[in-house]
Amino acid sequence: CTDPPASKVNWDNCNKTGAQLSKINLRESVLNNADLSFADLTKARLSYADLGNANLENADLSKIKANNSRFVSARLVKAKLNHAQLTHSSFERADLSQAELNNVSAKKAHFYNALLNAATLNDADFASANFEQADLSRVIAKNTNFHKARFSYAILASGDFQKADFTKAKLDNTDLSDANFESANLEGADLHDADIHNTNFSHAKLGNAIWIDRRRCRPGSVGVCK
Repeated sequence: CTDPPASKVNWDNCNKTGAQLSKINLRESVLNNADLSFADLTKARLSYADLGNANLENADLSKIKANNSRFVSARLVKAKLNHAQLTHSSFERADLSQAELNNVSAKKAHFYNALLNAATLNDADFASANFEQADLSRVIAKNTNFHKARFSYAILASGDFQKADFTKAKLDNTDLSDANFESANLEGADLHDADIHNTNFSHAKLGNAIWIDRRRCRPGSVGVCK
């Protein structure tokens, strides 16, 4: 744990609470089970790093480059990841409750069974990401790109998805109750067996979507599946 911060450093199970690691190159580092709570990792380079089970609660990871990194089962409660690069990264079973992920680039990232309740994901890019069985209740994700993202069996209840892009997304068997999809684009999305109790679809584009009863909405449907 006394090794200086550098690419490929091994800080497995090390206590780095509040560490100042801004702009540091930590590519391919082993940070499993490390305590990085309240750490400053802004603009750090973390691509291909392994942060499995790490504690990053309240850490600042804004503008990090962490493509192809592993955050499996990590604790990121109230962490800041605004403008982070997270393409192909893995967050399976991670806890991102109340985290900030605004403007992130996370194409094809994996959030299977992750907790994102009350997180903010505005203006972000999650195209083709996997959110299956994840908890996104009370998420705020306005103007966010979820094109071809997978949400099967996920919870999106009470989320705010105004003007978000869900084109060709998989939303089957999801809980969308009390969620706001005003002016969102759900063209070609699959919503079969979803719970849409009190869901707001006003001005939402629903053309060619597969509706909850497996009907295909007519092209040009807006607000209501026709």
